[in-house]
Amino acid sequence: MRKPKPTTLNEMTKLRESGFGQQYPRHGLKLLHWFARECFTFDTNNEMLARCKPSSGVYGFHLFENRSDENLLPVSNFPYYEVGNLKLPGADKLPDYVRKDYTGFHDKSNVDRIIVRLHNEKQFDRVYVTEHDGPSTFSQEHTFRISRNLLKMIRKMDLDTFLEQAGYSYESPNRDLHSTSAGTKPLSTPILESASNRPNNKDFAIDIEPAPSSLTKSTDFHTKPTTRCPKSPPASRGFWENLCTIL
Repeated sequence: MRKPKPTTLNEMTKLRESGFGQQYPRHGLKLLHWFARECFTFDTNNEMLARCKPSSGVYGFHLFENRSDENLLPVSNFPYYEVGNLKLPGADKLPDYVRKDYTGFHDKSNVDRIIVRLHNEKQFDRVYVTEHDGPSTFSQEHTFRISRNLLKMIRKMDLDTFLEQAGYSYESPNRDLHSTSAGTKPLSTPILESASNRPNNKDFAIDIEPAPSSLTKSTDFHTKPTTRCPKSPPASRGFWENLCTIL
């Protein structure tokens, strides 16, 4: 069964609605901005003339095999090349702002790609954006063609303006997992609170006031066993009344 052609995005609102490369740490939108401004120029015939040679491997460009079992892109006699894999040789030549959020792990920081169709080794006649949905497969649903008009719009924008209009989010979706929730108290606070909430908490209080000198001189106090008197409310009895000794 022949799969439908990728949807063409021809304005910024459509790019924003596509969701491509929007959520941190994805790099697709930054990659697209770099590509539109640095990788080609428009000639007088509105053709996109390549400023680099994808077949040389520069910037990590490499041949994209449009396998017949997937047909991610239209079948063509012209070769496709992809760029955006940050772990490949040559990708280190991409700008820092494209590479800076790459973690080196199998996460969202390296899923986005640009695929171009190259005509006569010098013209890009098709530009697509896509994303991995598996280790070696791309998402048909999230593959889009970028029109010449949209590329011209992107070329006129600085990076911050473009990212804002394209809906890029600088916040990590997992940021709450690495931050303290509102209302969380330091570790010592619950410990103190648990003691204050125990029944008859006065049993846990420790009086460190020095004993009167007359007691420290009494040998009977130190040599004879002692026992507790029945407890009474603290307000009704004094210190001497609470001290009982067995004669």
